[in-house]
Amino acid sequence: MTAVENARKAAEAAAAKVAELEAAEAAKAAQKAEQRDARQRELDTDFLAQWEAMDAELQAGASKSAADAVYEGSDPVSAVAVFWVARAKRNAVRAHARSAYYRLHGKHPDDTFARELSVRDMMIADRLEDAIAGAANRHAADLADVLDAEWLVPNGA
Repeated sequence: MTAVENARKAAEAAAAKVAELEAAEAAKAAQKAEQRDARQRELDTDFLAQWEAMDAELQAGASKSAADAVYEGSDPVSAVAVFWVARAKRNAVRAHARSAYYRLHGKHPDDTFARELSVRDMMIADRLEDAIAGAANRHAADLADVLDAEWLVPNGA
């Protein structure tokens, strides 16, 4: 056997070994991808089961209006900020729900599923003005009730 033949046989054996290693590596990568996909399906299923509760919790945490804050004597700017932060977080939760749905079903959900909250201009100065006016009206109504109770003779008395 010549050196060329020996080299050729060694090259063939090396090529076979490389092909075997590549096949094993591809099988291992496919198995990892399958495990990763199964885990993602599990996470997506769990998330879709609870995204609405997350959304409701965020909404409830930001339910204090700026008018309520002014009425109670607390900071209305904080109430406005909490509202907008919660709104952005709710949109993040909703976007994740739409993505999870797509990953699970391979198609986009209908337009009513986890709909993004509409984009609105913050108009903070306008909202604060409305909050102050609303709170002032509520304080005036409270005082009017006190004055009526103290200074008016009730009907039927």
